[in-house]
Amino acid sequence: MAEVMLFLELGLALLLAKLCGELFERMGQPAVIGEILAGVILGGEVLGGYLGIDLLGEPFKAFADVGVMILLFLSGVEVEFAELKKTGKLASAVALGGVLLPFIGGYAVMIWFGYGYMEALLVGATLTATSVGVTARILMDVGALNTRAGTSILGAAVIDDVLGIIILAIISGIAMVGDIEVESLLLLAVKIAIFFIITLFLGLRLIGRVADFENRMVSAKAFLALSLALGFIFGVFAEKMQIAAITGAFVAGLIVGETPYKKMISEDVKVIGYGFFIPLFFVFAGAWIDFSSFASAGAVIIAALIVAILGKIIGCGIPALAMRSSPLESLIIGVGMVPRMEIGLIVAAIGVNLGMAGDPAGIVAKETLSLAVVVSIVTGLFPLFFMKKLLERYLEEGT
Repeated sequence: MAEVMLFLELGLALLLAKLCGELFERMGQPAVIGEILAGVILGGEVLGGYLGIDLLGEPFKAFADVGVMILLFLSGVEVEFAELKKTGKLASAVALGGVLLPFIGGYAVMIWFGYGYMEALLVGATLTATSVGVTARILMDVGALNTRAGTSILGAAVIDDVLGIIILAIISGIAMVGDIEVESLLLLAVKIAIFFIITLFLGLRLIGRVADFENRMVSAKAFLALSLALGFIFGVFAEKMQIAAITGAFVAGLIVGETPYKKMISEDVKVIGYGFFIPLFFVFAGAWIDFSSFASAGAVIIAALIVAILGKIIGCGIPALAMRSSPLESLIIGVGMVPRMEIGLIVAAIGVNLGMAGDPAGIVAKETLSLAVVVSIVTGLFPLFFMKKLLERYLEEGT
């Protein structure tokens, strides 16, 4: 009986996620919003109770966890080390400012409203990483992708993702340790350093041999299986070092991305990920949304949303101005860096998974995830209202 219910949950989740995702794609919006909406519809507050399904139960959650591991693995595969070297001072300054200001602002908002330091750190982390899929589409539509503003946004987004993962590793480590005493933080810093040194050093040295070994294997998609295995094994190692498992998946993706099989692995993982596992994670995130939290934490959500938007515009725009970009170009870069999506939701979901101090009923966890979903949706839509006109003016001026 339990297996039958799981099959029903998976079937309905995939069906509705793809239908809703298709609807939003046709409206020019990210499919992720539709997948989250599918989770809201199938969650306990809408159809979940009526159908007798539980998208927050351990069986479905296990599939969602695999989805987020694959998503971060894929993110790592698609990072270009060569591009990181070419991003230049402008993109680096924009990325750093766009991470620090939203993080500090998000932390300050939560402390101001009386939440604990752990909740404040998690919300700060949810506001850091940019998702420029919507922005990139607008840049392409108006022919501004290869302008100084366009390349700065895309370059900063790459650095932004890496910084977001590092922050995620630190925050998840603090959550697992449970305190911020100096000794605990120093030990955590050592563990994080050891993790990155071992995985990157050994991984980059050994991955070539693994690829050569794959050439002698006759079984289908052997390197794909070995690559995903590396992601999961690194995830276990990360957990043992008191870091979020997805950090290990991301690092494994970085390593696999340095092989000649990069394009093939990326395409194959997208089929597995976006065809099955990744939508389940976003459905899971949507199912966590508690509409009652909007009443109890409405002011916090609005304040965090303001910080999320202004934090990127100011945090990215001022460094751009300082690097001699025009006011218009700086504004475009800031607005283009506003969207959040995957990383923010992942950080919030990790908060739910780890549990939060003083939150045995999970009320604060639900509020945090609801906040992350609202921020993701609103900031994802934000550039659509401003970017096109700003870019048209930018191109007319020949900046």
